Amino acid sequence: MKKIIIISALAVVALFFMMEKKTGNNKVLIDTYPWQITVLPDGRSRVFGIVLGESSLNEVDVILKSRPEMALFEANNKLELEAYYKSISLGGMIGSFILAMNVSEQELNTIKKKSRRKKGDERNGIRYELDKPTAEKSKKLIVKNLIYIPTVQLDEDIIIERFGKPAYKIKIKTKEIGWHYLYPEKGLDLIYKEEGKEILQYVLPENFNALLEPLQAQ
Repeated sequence: MKKIIIISALAVVALFFMMEKKTGNNKVLIDTYPWQITVLPDGRSRVFGIVLGESSLNEVDVILKSRPEMALFEANNKLELEAYYKSISLGGMIGSFILAMNVSEQELNTIKKKSRRKKGDERNGIRYELDKPTAEKSKKLIVKNLIYIPTVQLDEDIIIERFGKPAYKIKIKTKEIGWHYLYPEKGLDLIYKEEGKEILQYVLPENFNALLEPLQAQ
């Protein structure tokens, strides 16, 4: 469990994770909270109203009522185009979103050539800033996976209550104390930390082994 937190902070966390926003007909609104994950008949998953493998970045702008900061990242000889939405409020909770886009290797290299290189990325990689035309063109791209970082710290008991018992629980491979709570059927890797912010990574359930296998091999 985390170290002692002031009572007011605990009350806020409890409020956020115990409430369900409802309509005038007393029906629970879907796609508002991070535990509301729907696996669709075609195998795609929907969370926060965003359908992985289907929703475009333009659609995400409408859902989150915000515009992202776009950037291309290069690490370990791999390129990833990402959209970052900071401090988004949904259903009384505030968090940040990082969306990876579904882009071919050829397109990624084309974007790299057009973008300005910026060193010193926190991931020990290289960050490329997109010019305005490239960023606007990228809004038609489809979301591949999604990372959500809530501002409130999660409690292990609340994780089980809201997300259910994980299929796997694996210790994180860092100096920090924490665990991966893994839900293959939902496509969710919830990284719980005793200190610091939690990270919720959502992928298509069919792609979950790409997350699970490296963790099991560590």
